[in-house]
Amino acid sequence: MCAEYFNGRNVGATAGRNAMQTVCDVFPDAKSFIESWKNSRYDLLLLDCYLSDENLPHATTGLDIARLLRNQNDDCAIVFITSSTDFAVLGYKVQASGYLLKPVNRKTFEATMERVEEQLKAKPPVTHLAKAQSPGTVDSSWHVAFGNPAVTMDRRLIAYALSNAHYVEFTFADGTQTKIRTNFSDVDQRLTVFDNFYRTARGVLVNFDYVSGITNAQFVMKGGKRIPITKTAVTTTCRAYAEYTFTRMRTED
Repeated sequence: MCAEYFNGRNVGATAGRNAMQTVCDVFPDAKSFIESWKNSRYDLLLLDCYLSDENLPHATTGLDIARLLRNQNDDCAIVFITSSTDFAVLGYKVQASGYLLKPVNRKTFEATMERVEEQLKAKPPVTHLAKAQSPGTVDSSWHVAFGNPAVTMDRRLIAYALSNAHYVEFTFADGTQTKIRTNFSDVDQRLTVFDNFYRTARGVLVNFDYVSGITNAQFVMKGGKRIPITKTAVTTTCRAYAEYTFTRMRTED
C-alpha cells in the first residue's frame, strides 16, 4: 500500500487484519515503494492518487506508479484512494480494480476488498517457461512477458539474454534456452530497472546473480559461459557488479 495520509495507513491495516488476511506493507512515498517493488511484487496495491502535496504540479501520483507497473507487465490489482472522481477515467486505462473515496467508508472498503479478492482467486496461474508447476505454486509477480504472442518467464531464472537479429535468446539458470522474436531494446529497458540486470555490451544482458567471476574483460557465468564486456566500459561495469554484490551481501547479513 502506498498512501501519504494517516487514514490511508489505517485502511491498509484494516485490509491486512480483516479483509484479505495477508501481509500489508505501507510506503510513505513513491520512491520507497519503487525500491521495494524492484525486489518483491504485490498482489494488490492501494494507491493514494496524490502521494505528496497535491498542490504541487509535478508531484508523483498514484496514477504514475500504476502506469509504471503496467508498462512492466505487472498485472497486480490496483485500488485508488482519492478525494475526487476525476481519476476514474484515467484509472480505466491502467485497469484499476476499484476506487475508494475519502473519507473511506468501512462498509464500502470491505465490499471493495471482497470483490478484489474474488478477482485474485479467479486469476489463472502463470507457469514458468521451462517448468510446468501446479496451480498456486507460482508467484506471478516475478514474471515478465516478451514477444507477440507473449512468452512468460520468471525473471529470477534468466541468467543472460543475447540479441540475435530480430530475436532475443534467453538462457535460464538450468541451462535451457528459448529464442523469442522481440526487440532487444524492450528487453533491456524492462529488465535493467532491476538492480541485478546489466547490459555489458551491445545486445548483451546479464543477471549478476549468475556471475561467478570476471576475467579478461568478460563475465564468467555459472556453468562456464563467457559474456563479453565492452572494452570502453569495463571499469564502470565491474564497479556496478561490485556494488551490487556488496549490497546483496550486506542485505543477506
